[in-house]
Amino acid sequence: MALRTTWWLLAILVCGIAANALIQAFSPASRGDLVLDMLAYSSVGSLLHFLAGATVILAGILQFNQTLRKRHLHWHRLIGRVYVFGVALGGVAGLYMAFNASGGLVARVGFAMLALCWLFATGRAFLEIRAGNVAAHRAWMMRSYALTLAALTLRLYIPLFLIAGVSFEAAYPVIAWLCWVPNILLVEWLLLASAPKTLASQ
Repeated sequence: MALRTTWWLLAILVCGIAANALIQAFSPASRGDLVLDMLAYSSVGSLLHFLAGATVILAGILQFNQTLRKRHLHWHRLIGRVYVFGVALGGVAGLYMAFNASGGLVARVGFAMLALCWLFATGRAFLEIRAGNVAAHRAWMMRSYALTLAALTLRLYIPLFLIAGVSFEAAYPVIAWLCWVPNILLVEWLLLASAPKTLASQ
């Protein structure tokens, strides 16, 4: 019951992030200075990052729906292919955009590392399932989606820092790392915590 509630809460937040990305892509009037700077650097890279990101964050949450995975495996596989393709596009675009990110060198390195880890984790998840290693595939997909959710955590941290009185210029280099490093650490903790149970069931 708790897992189902958590999934639904996360799904609602994810839909909001996806909607925001699509609005930024298709509604010029809604764009703030940060998005305008991104578009000025590369309109193609920015739009690709927005569109692929919206697709991936929605596809990913569906992959963690147990009903879909167990009862409709063909849909799980199809959505998985969409997810991998979306990460490939969004990750490459994100890596390119990282070289001009706001926040200076610290933020740029943070976002570049996020893009590289995102591509790597997703690639490993794809290779593991192709090899038939279901448990390893799930673990790498958890890591991949934790990195995908950096889009969510980034948007949560920015207003929190501003409310705390920290300027955007001071906060953004920190957020460039904070939006994804705790996510991946949490997943690693969950994987380690579940390891004894997994071994006991074998």
